[in-house]
Amino acid sequence: MSAALTLPRAATLCPLPAEWPLCRGGVLRGGWLAYTMAGPAAAPALAVLGGISAGRLVAADPATDAKGWWAEQVGPGRPLDTTHWRVVGIDWLGGAGLSSAPRAGAAFPTVDTRDQAAALACLLDALAIDRLAALVGCSYGGMVGLQFAAMHPDRLARLLVLGAAHRSTVAAAAGRTVQRGIVELGVRAGDPAAGVALARGLALLGYRTPEGLEQRFGAVAATGAAHEHAPVADWLAARGQSFAAAWSAASYQCLLASLDLHHVEPAAIPVPTWLGSLAGDRLVPLELMAELAAALPQCRGHRELATQHGHDGFLCSPAAVGDWLTEVLS
Repeated sequence: MSAALTLPRAATLCPLPAEWPLCRGGVLRGGWLAYTMAGPAAAPALAVLGGISAGRLVAADPATDAKGWWAEQVGPGRPLDTTHWRVVGIDWLGGAGLSSAPRAGAAFPTVDTRDQAAALACLLDALAIDRLAALVGCSYGGMVGLQFAAMHPDRLARLLVLGAAHRSTVAAAAGRTVQRGIVELGVRAGDPAAGVALARGLALLGYRTPEGLEQRFGAVAATGAAHEHAPVADWLAARGQSFAAAWSAASYQCLLASLDLHHVEPAAIPVPTWLGSLAGDRLVPLELMAELAAALPQCRGHRELATQHGHDGFLCSPAAVGDWLTEVLS
């Protein structure tokens, strides 16, 4: 297999096997994975995977002025220094990027976190990367990282996981059930974008802590309007609408299902692993991360990182996260 089709927007497509059976019984036909790379070709390779809304562009792209989703951590002089590492980023299968995903009027198979890990392995084959020096996974990317370590332990030297575990909590799955219902209501009402926007707003409430929201939005705007909104309402609406502009209802449902289906046996992961919990994380609480740490054969460290932002701390608390990355990778 070889990488092919250089595209605009700092992306390249890697073809997947023409008839690719997926873990949940479906087949992906003629699929591809969109990716980017940053850093010297001869440098040790490092994969960086984020949440479902993260994509292939991890570091800032000087050619397009696009800011990567983790530009605070990845780039020259950053904790994940692209003068020393060859950083690989991908768009998720089924998501809103340029990788294969649901299209209007066409069926799309169920995508498991194991399928995302298998797609990453296909990409490494195409790039002639036999072994990653490290994989850094945050949120959904951490789930995929755990699967990759279980499926391809010989291809990974170190695994760093932030805000992800071997399974979901019942509470997290329940929240996604409500989100899926909202999206379905929007589709049936003929306004799928409105359903996606509202569901994403609900999701954001689980990504943040009550304390962080209180600190940021505690003052209520006194506008005198008939339907007066707290500032948090405007923020939720704006974030939801921005998300819905990029995501179809089908893609959002695809990755919500992938989150729900995720499960990996920690005992099956022989790779040296470092875990970072995020203080106040209600999606992946400290207790669940401790359960994972206790069951991993090669857990080299588990730390709770200080943040007021809960699950979104991997994005919103760059200093704490950067210090942890630097320590683990030094």
